[in-house]
Amino acid sequence: MLRGGQVSARGHTGRPVGSSGVAPFRQHAASPRRVAVRVASPEAPATTSKTSTSDAVTSNANATPPDSVSTGQPVTAALIEDHRTLYSSLLHEYAYWVDPAWVEGTIPPELYGTYFRNGPALQVNNPRYKRHLFDGDGMVLSLGFREGGAFFRNRYVRTEGFVKEQDAGRPLYRNSFTRGSADGSPWFNPFDLAFKNVANTGVIRWADKLFALWEAGLPYALDPSSLETRGESRLGGALEGQTTFGGHYRVTPAEAEPEGRPRWVGFSTSTSFGGTALRFFEFGEGGELLHTTTHPLKGVSLAFVHDMLVTEHYYVAVMGPVEFDPATFLGRYIFSQASIAECLRYNPSKPTQVILIPRPGRPSGKVLQPRVLLTDPCFTFHHANAYELERPAPSPPSSSPSPPAPPSDEPLVVLDTVAWDSISFDTNQYTYDTKFYTGGPRTHLVRLLCDPASGSVARTRLLRRTLEFPCVDPRVASRPHRHVWAGCDVVDHPLHWGPLQGLARFDLPLASAEGAVQPPGAGGAAAKAAQAEAEARVVSSGAAEGVKADIWYAGPRRFPGEPMFVPRPGSAREGEGWLLAAVHNAESQCGEVVILDALDLARGPLATIRLPHRLPAGLHGSWDGAYWGPEPGDAAVPRWQELGSIKAL
Repeated sequence: MLRGGQVSARGHTGRPVGSSGVAPFRQHAASPRRVAVRVASPEAPATTSKTSTSDAVTSNANATPPDSVSTGQPVTAALIEDHRTLYSSLLHEYAYWVDPAWVEGTIPPELYGTYFRNGPALQVNNPRYKRHLFDGDGMVLSLGFREGGAFFRNRYVRTEGFVKEQDAGRPLYRNSFTRGSADGSPWFNPFDLAFKNVANTGVIRWADKLFALWEAGLPYALDPSSLETRGESRLGGALEGQTTFGGHYRVTPAEAEPEGRPRWVGFSTSTSFGGTALRFFEFGEGGELLHTTTHPLKGVSLAFVHDMLVTEHYYVAVMGPVEFDPATFLGRYIFSQASIAECLRYNPSKPTQVILIPRPGRPSGKVLQPRVLLTDPCFTFHHANAYELERPAPSPPSSSPSPPAPPSDEPLVVLDTVAWDSISFDTNQYTYDTKFYTGGPRTHLVRLLCDPASGSVARTRLLRRTLEFPCVDPRVASRPHRHVWAGCDVVDHPLHWGPLQGLARFDLPLASAEGAVQPPGAGGAAAKAAQAEAEARVVSSGAAEGVKADIWYAGPRRFPGEPMFVPRPGSAREGEGWLLAAVHNAESQCGEVVILDALDLARGPLATIRLPHRLPAGLHGSWDGAYWGPEPGDAAVPRWQELGSIKAL
């Protein structure tokens, strides 16, 4: 507990690992030297700029970080073991003020609001039964910032399944990504497809309620201040008749909407005997349902859509060629040798679909049709942003006797997404090794320029470096963006890659509509060859022409999660603000939260908050401009509270 503003460092369950009483930043294992690298351009080599002595973090004498953020070296077994420690449980719930002694640097005093994050924080890992990472029970944390200080709180989402399993002290429910029966026993009913809602994926505060999201179930409502669970929610009746609501969503800025207020846009997928459909929901600022749009997917028996995008006129979904594999279901699943997720197979012989569904009630009054565009096979979990371009002026009349086609009023759609070469659900946190990071499926930042009128999709690979969890400045969501932030690896090699160990900002050229309007397959073999040559140049140089990178390397034993962009109050320029991210320190087995200047990541953190306990792997978070912590200086609020403990299963 806190005594005189100090706290002992704690291990993976949150229990003390030492009792000297010294401040945690002293007890934390020495942090690696920060390497600040700014990649000036794809053609120029990266240069290393040392931080000042007052800015630098203590060096780890036993580990020398690379001289740049591109090691080019395969990951080691030691790094794999460090990375695995990210997937341990936190078995305590806390509420406390962050002691100033735990902060290295300075929390910006203008930073005001609350960072929420959700993730699978309760892992089941006993000799009889091991759950997949994605099946861990959801825990929401909040970190409220005000006047240069911070207040931390974490609570597990009390779903029906979580409460019953805690009462029983053992697993009771099956899960989507985990093999076999609920508790590892031989008694297994393969046709029982009732999986537990783990509420572990997304989180959003909307209309004074906080919602924990999981794409295969309904949202759970929480109190945004206490994080106490209020129960399953149908969002004011919007989800009547629904059994699911997506873990991802988009918030369109006020400037992009006719009423001048932001909107929350969510979605769901449904599969039944009547077919498969996508459904989109638009909510007003007060939580009222503005629009519901249902789009049947013709000829589709399974829709794996994890994320979505919104533009001025369209909802955008990208559906990779993932199919149900009956052979795996009959040969392995019914004998407990595969999870239901492992019955999904990526089929590279089929294209990826980009689905454009018109939004209702747009001010332009355009009457648009749903479109399904085809592009080269890939799989996407997460997208950065999408926006529209005006169609270029039509070409001058030719000598052809045929009259020219009337100009289309369908806008072009640009989307930047993280595309996997392929996907497999066979690998989990217990089985992956160094071979996983050589060749095989990996991610790329890809730009798709879509023409709904012609059906063409121009695809451009923007980077060689592996990345995930992309985001943009929320003020430009659904509109043209210049910057994309993401977690990234530090291997950056044509063959080898690695886990996320850095945070990156990519400065991208704005898309151009010139040359984009052409029918599918235009150019034939020559166009394919040109695209292959362009991708080869990216693999060789590291980035497409005009793409610049600004990267912070966290260190050889630290693993950042999803970055969160926070706009600077009073600013208007895209990118002015801060980047927040939770970091796992494998040496100390404690969590950290870093705050960086979003336009100068290479400078390193403005502040590093060293927490006295671990932060398990998280998935997705959100920023709320309201502060949901107690009043600073309120004597009735203890400096430290342990709210409860959680049973390990």
